Order: sequence, then structure tokens, then C-alpha cells
Amino acid sequence: MYRELDSKTKKELRDYFGGRDYMVIAVPRDELIRVYTLRATKTVETSRRLHNLAGKEAETLGYALLSALLLTSLVKHATTQKVLIKIQNNCGTVAAEADGMGRTRGFIENYPHECWAEGTLSVVKELRLGTPYTSIVPLVGRNFKESLSFYFEQSEQTRTYLDMSLLFDENGNVRHACAYLVQVLKGVSQKSIDIIEENLREISLDEEGPEELAVSILKEMEPRLIGLKEVEYYCPCSEEVARASLLLLGQEELEDILSEGPAEVVCKFCKRVYRFSREQLML
Repeated sequence: MYRELDSKTKKELRDYFGGRDYMVIAVPRDELIRVYTLRATKTVETSRRLHNLAGKEAETLGYALLSALLLTSLVKHATTQKVLIKIQNNCGTVAAEADGMGRTRGFIENYPHECWAEGTLSVVKELRLGTPYTSIVPLVGRNFKESLSFYFEQSEQTRTYLDMSLLFDENGNVRHACAYLVQVLKGVSQKSIDIIEENLREISLDEEGPEELAVSILKEMEPRLIGLKEVEYYCPCSEEVARASLLLLGQEELEDILSEGPAEVVCKFCKRVYRFSREQLML
């Protein structure tokens, strides 16, 4: 099923989503090209606020979330299959995950960009089919865009174009967060590749919404809408999950923790704090 990505469809999308974040998935009429365009302004601002980040740390986690959402191109649309991206080196770690429903979350420990070239980029695909698929490549370039492009070249072996934009206002709040990913599959004509590359040179990431961005990328190629998903920062942690993590500790270690007061678990992804007394843990 598809819809022509014409002016009527674009207006309906703008009216339906309003100020909410969402992703558009589009294809041209006659070629094997997939386009994913994304607005995630509120999502990235939620992550910045939850983690109380500013400056480069806020920017780094924001780009990690955008990257994870783009990587959902690797999992089945509208499912709980998910993908995890992790940047890790001696300076620190940043990680983000997203699922086929458009839900994403992440965390940052220290600031890994200071020694970027010394680290690795890991992508884990959880397809609910057994053992997750993991791919690890060295970090290259200077940022998420260049490292993620290298990952697609090395691990997915699919011609891929991507870009991300993240802007902050004078108070440090996220003003605009968007991204696109274009995958050119085998058999696409050189003429169509040339059109895509020319269109990408002309687009602006700072102004257009997802539907307009998709149309701009597929200009002269009769774009069609084949998928949509709302995007949000979502953490499924719960009291039950937190309690279970404590009960995985050894009896002696848990007794040491409880001797100083209630046991505490802090979720890395949303900073929610769970506290448990001995009675709550049934010890």
C-alpha cells in the first residue's frame, strides 16, 4: 500500500502530527530506493532535559538518538524489533536504542568525543529471532554522520546517504533536530543515482519537515509514501525491572547495600530512581 506524496498528503501529515515528532518512509515510483526522513526535536529535547545535559554532551546524545532512529531502517517497521548503537572509547560511552515503533532512549557516560578516533561503533540488531546480530567497526571521521556512513559501507554494503542536523536556542534548549537516510539498492540506474545526489546537494535540513524533505530528496522521481511512525523518547523501565536487577546481586553484596539504608537503582536511560527496603525485597 502506498500514497502519492503530493500536496494533499503533505498537508494531511502536517495537520495530523502538528508539533509531534515523526518519521516518513518514502520510495520513488520506479526505482529501488528507500528514503527515511525524520523530525525529532521534542524527542531530543526530552533526552537533554532528563539527563540534565548542555553543550557538547547534549549534542552528542542528540546525534546518538538521531542515529538510532535512522538505524531502524534495519529492523521491521511497526514492530518491537530494535537496534542499539554504541560509541565507546577510553574517554567515555554514548548509547542509544530505537525500535520499529519509533520509540528511542539513550544515555551518555562522560564525553567520548575527546578521543573519538580511538574508539569503536557497535550496532546491535535485536530481531526477536534468537541471538542478536552485532557489528563493530572502528570510529572514523569526526562525528556521528561520518562514522555511521562508514558503518553502512562496511557492514551493510548498501549505498547509503545520510545527514543530521541539531540546533539549540540561546538557552541551550533543542530548537530543531532532523535527519535523513537514503538507501540505494542493487539495480538502480546511474541516472537515478545522479538525480538523488544532485537533489541532496540542494536540500536544507534546517527548515523542512519530514514530508517536504522526502519530496525534495525524490524530486523528479514521483515520491510515494509507504510508511509513517510517530517518534518519542520512551523508557520502559519499571519498579519490577529495578527490583529484579537488585535480586541478581549476591546475598552478601545486597546485605552490605541494605546495611546503609534502602537499596537504590537509577535507570541510566531516564534517571528515574527506585528505592527498596529490606521488606520490599522480601529479605
